[in-house]
Amino acid sequence: MTIGTTQRTLACALATALAVAPHALAQSDIVPAPKQSRPVAILNATVHTATVGAPLIEDGHVVFDGGRIISVGAGVPELPENCEIVDGRGMHLSPGFCAMPTQLGLVETLSVISTDDRSEFGDFRPEAVPAIAINPDSDLLTVARAAGILLAVATPTGGVVGGSASAIRLDGWTPADMTVDPSVGVVVTWPIVEPARVVGSRRSPDDQRKRAKEDIERIGRFIDEMRAIIDARAADPSVDRDLRADAMRAVLSGADPIFIRIGSTSQIESAVAWAKSRGLRAVIVGAEGVEAAIPFLKAEGIPVVVTSVHRLPGARHAATDAAYTLPKALADAGILFSIATDDEPGHERNLPHHAATAAAFGLDRHAALRAVTANPCQIAGIGERYGTIEPLKSATMILTRGHPLEITSGVAAAWIDGRSIELSSHQSQMKRKYEEKPGMTGGAAGDAKEPTADAPSSR
Repeated sequence: MTIGTTQRTLACALATALAVAPHALAQSDIVPAPKQSRPVAILNATVHTATVGAPLIEDGHVVFDGGRIISVGAGVPELPENCEIVDGRGMHLSPGFCAMPTQLGLVETLSVISTDDRSEFGDFRPEAVPAIAINPDSDLLTVARAAGILLAVATPTGGVVGGSASAIRLDGWTPADMTVDPSVGVVVTWPIVEPARVVGSRRSPDDQRKRAKEDIERIGRFIDEMRAIIDARAADPSVDRDLRADAMRAVLSGADPIFIRIGSTSQIESAVAWAKSRGLRAVIVGAEGVEAAIPFLKAEGIPVVVTSVHRLPGARHAATDAAYTLPKALADAGILFSIATDDEPGHERNLPHHAATAAAFGLDRHAALRAVTANPCQIAGIGERYGTIEPLKSATMILTRGHPLEITSGVAAAWIDGRSIELSSHQSQMKRKYEEKPGMTGGAAGDAKEPTADAPSSR
């Protein structure tokens, strides 16, 4: 490389860095919501509880205080003193959506490595906890909130045991404020076990099978090592502490699940059989190969996180609507499942649209709503507090101007643990700015201005 070429390369790199720096450093200036100060009653709304028994209450009410729901039902209840009343007439109230898995808060600009905390070096890093790396000032969090996503299970990428999964709420001053549970399980990427028969492949099918067997044995040795360390410390507290073993403790005891990323039916069968032999609770994370494995998953009682409904068929012989009908097939089989986008954080806002597509292709509407509210919370182990609208549950809800899964239903109001959440974002600020552009408002051009619905009235 000549000096001139080197200089041009450095100049291009510098120009690129200067171009992306303002976007990478941009942070949200929206102030987190204060704690709930008085009771709130939402009246006259269509309440989607996301429960199995009573999923819908027409002309319903929800009353909450101190961040907890104290009353749910039809009509108008006896209201507490000094109660704020929100008129939800013509609107729908539902639990806030839960994005699982996601990298929200872990990466801001994909092309800027300094804003990317999705992965750690090394193949076995269960002690890598996303909760401590969450950026509370991320602009992407505000965009997701505006779409009704109030909860998330942040997961790492990369490695074999890439790290723990952290349940978070999408509002707070610090990562600690946002954390619901720092570790709800451990994420594992399962080896490809079916040989790829590709012309010109460097590895024969036998070599690929051998490599897969070695990779699985490697994971097994890691599990055995962690168990040995835990047992050693239980017998002798003077044994040095191992952060990796500490992170694996709840998984190895069966208290937390192991989230296994897969991409084929053979991986599902291999991973579940391995987890069962080790006494681990498996949750399958993926979509390809799941439909063919439904009888197996049902027999083993394995939950599934369907990563993306909006995707192309995974095989040449697959039906064109295979991705859209997979949630219904899982529901018909009685398998616990949730829906995720499997997209970059900037597009996480589309989560309810994935569930809506599943509903359009046969999935019951209530089941579709549960797939992005109650079910991900249940799978992540936070279902006792979040995911449904019931007495004693957290008041984490959204009030929408139509059915919560309709693409045209804007979010009028939201509450996380009873705190009223600001729904503006950089995108809405830019929208308001350009509505003031000459020619966009007033006069004949003003007829094209996008209408805005009023927020729910309260007193």
